[in-house]
Amino acid sequence: MRKLFALLTSALTAAAVVAGSPPVSAAPDSGVVPGLTGAAAKAAAGASADKFLQLRREKAGHAVKPRTPAQQRHTFWGPEPQLSSGADGILVTHSVVPGLQLSNSADVVYAPTVKPTGHSCIEVVTAYGLGQGAQVWAWDWCGTIGPAKVVQLDSSFLSNYTSTVDGHPAFTVQEVQTDAGSNSWTASLYNVKTGKWDDLFSQSGNDQSTLNEGWDIFELYSTVDPSTGQAYYCSDAKGQVFESSKLQLRIGGQWTPATQSNSPLQPTSNPRPSDYSCSSLRFEVPTPNSNWRVTV
Repeated sequence: MRKLFALLTSALTAAAVVAGSPPVSAAPDSGVVPGLTGAAAKAAAGASADKFLQLRREKAGHAVKPRTPAQQRHTFWGPEPQLSSGADGILVTHSVVPGLQLSNSADVVYAPTVKPTGHSCIEVVTAYGLGQGAQVWAWDWCGTIGPAKVVQLDSSFLSNYTSTVDGHPAFTVQEVQTDAGSNSWTASLYNVKTGKWDDLFSQSGNDQSTLNEGWDIFELYSTVDPSTGQAYYCSDAKGQVFESSKLQLRIGGQWTPATQSNSPLQPTSNPRPSDYSCSSLRFEVPTPNSNWRVTV
């Protein structure tokens, strides 16, 4: 009987992996996601991390917007979990575009990037641009204020942490508050080979972003090609999909889907492609607001 139960459990876990719906866990219980840390992480993230910090400082009103290359703009779109929801965790599946290369050295695509509401110490970012290749960051908001771990989107990452979701590779990330008193948070990635959660990064302290809301967004620095009138990324990523699915918030110890009420779309529910310098962009919300998709 025990063998039969074990086989059924294994089959259910395998089915969940295929569907992109790993079992929910309150904390990592397997291994550690390999990656660069410390000075090596900062060096690997390079100028992309500098721009990322500047973006957050601007949003919080703690920095003056710097002068950027001509015709460059910063834009974003996606749900922002609200502090009023009382959520202390977030669970979401993010697509990846491993081979994406940006042709303009000043541009960066952060998509998706996620941070829970409730002054989480950690933001998990998928970053493309500035010559460093596709990466996943664990951004530390309570300690070093920078990329605490950088993981390359290489064949090993794809094999261990991604499955096919809606036709493209995607990984699942979980960020939860493990102790309210010390504001301790842990981010983990679902390991599709072991069927368990691997630790990405843990941190505690005061959230230096100072932003009350959380976010799960498509975000970019883009420069317009004067010869086409479109942003360079528009041709670089032509036909590619950036998607966030199965977005859930942990509220009162229970996981609940993101909705229009607890996670409104920002800066607008009906974005215009022209505002993102790419006329081919298509914005979709298959399930408000737990699933969004941006097709280039």
